[in-house]
Amino acid sequence: MSREVEGQSGSVKDHIAYASDLDILIPLTQRVPMFDVTFGYYTGYGNPLFSLGGGVVYSVLKYIVLKYHVLKGYKVIETPIIARTTLYKLSGHLDMYRENMFVFDLEGDEYALKPMNCPFHILAFISLVERYGNRLKLPFKVFELGTVHRDERSGSLRGLMRARRFTQDDAHIFTTESMIVPSILNVFRELKEIYEKLFHMPVTKESVTLRVSLSDRERIGEKYLGTPEEWELAEGKLREIAEEIKKEYGIEYYEARGEAAFYGPKLDVVAFIEDRRTGEKKDWQIGTIQFDFNLPKKFRLNEIVRKYTDVDEKVYMIHRALLGSLERFMGVYLERYQGRLVFPLAPLQVLIIGITTGDEEVDKQIAQQVNTVEEGLVKEGYRAVGKLVAKTRLSGYVRKVESTIKPPVIAYIGKREVARGEVALSIYDLAKRRRVKETVQGLPGVLSKLDEIEAPVRELIGEDPRLPVILDYLAPQE
Repeated sequence: MSREVEGQSGSVKDHIAYASDLDILIPLTQRVPMFDVTFGYYTGYGNPLFSLGGGVVYSVLKYIVLKYHVLKGYKVIETPIIARTTLYKLSGHLDMYRENMFVFDLEGDEYALKPMNCPFHILAFISLVERYGNRLKLPFKVFELGTVHRDERSGSLRGLMRARRFTQDDAHIFTTESMIVPSILNVFRELKEIYEKLFHMPVTKESVTLRVSLSDRERIGEKYLGTPEEWELAEGKLREIAEEIKKEYGIEYYEARGEAAFYGPKLDVVAFIEDRRTGEKKDWQIGTIQFDFNLPKKFRLNEIVRKYTDVDEKVYMIHRALLGSLERFMGVYLERYQGRLVFPLAPLQVLIIGITTGDEEVDKQIAQQVNTVEEGLVKEGYRAVGKLVAKTRLSGYVRKVESTIKPPVIAYIGKREVARGEVALSIYDLAKRRRVKETVQGLPGVLSKLDEIEAPVRELIGEDPRLPVILDYLAPQE
């Protein structure tokens, strides 16, 4: 039976261990109580099984990403999880990608689990062009949080990093040749904005590089669809865009011959991440932008657009994903930040610790203030839990909290805070990789500080993405 790599290596955790601590993921190698088998025995490996904390993380993340794309002018679509293989025969996936597809018989007809979203998006575009003609303006941008399935080899499976089932923040832009460069530059700016404002990950020359993934010219017509002339045009466009990004942001790029998709070259954004288990620097692809001249040709988009609109330029297609696989991105993020999540995504956002003294009257006041702050935060939609901890056990309890659930904000209320009407906050700063302490005045002060923390995401989507699910069991016992 296949197995995924999971858990810890020595004293350094990997993303699966962090995800388990945060109640995001149920490790598939974990054994099912009362049964002499693992959870993976039932789910199959490469098929992540999320827990309740994972439900919170992915629900909030998907909402932020969806709202952001809508505000950027993308139209939203939902496509089927299976299709007849005739669709993938037309797109070329069946011939070029079949070994990575799940193909099955259904009442004598051949079907496949969706490995890519793009063929469905093209069908929707064709329908819209026919129905609405010139009312459909180019560039036309369509977005989907699309779940796909790919038959990855069992030996390559690794938790969220490499799975057979995952969801992409997938979009396709149908555009003319004159709009290719500005469209792709806009995509890069969107990627930079969402990484920096939501994930506090700088997209700068110090933190990322660009990989221009090109064809192997000798294998055009075999591994790559199209003609040498078409590839030369497409690769030239991506080089031009990489130069523009280098000029504007100072971000370097390099060329990777033979790494293109079968339908076109790619511009991949690669982050430098330290593998804490080995200490080595690793390159992790985060976002990708792909130039496609083959699928428009296969689906006869130029003929269709010319027939139903006044557009007379050649139509091309841009594939792009800012995060890529949400699962893979989250795995990389958990390992990079050692289980720390940004405030909007954390399953437990605020842990309120009442530091009891043994003095019954004082401890009663502390408990009342903890309840006041907890109820006030929950009422505003925050995921907050209050716990009373004896002063003599505080250090050990905090160590337990910091090694497991890692709430972005810890609020302390003790004898001094009650006397002064204050709350002592400990806020984890992802950029500084440490906690920053700040004292505020009661519940209003806490709310004001949390509002400040949420400001960058509010700039992205115009609202605070709060999901008031209370996972009080996440707070460790004293």
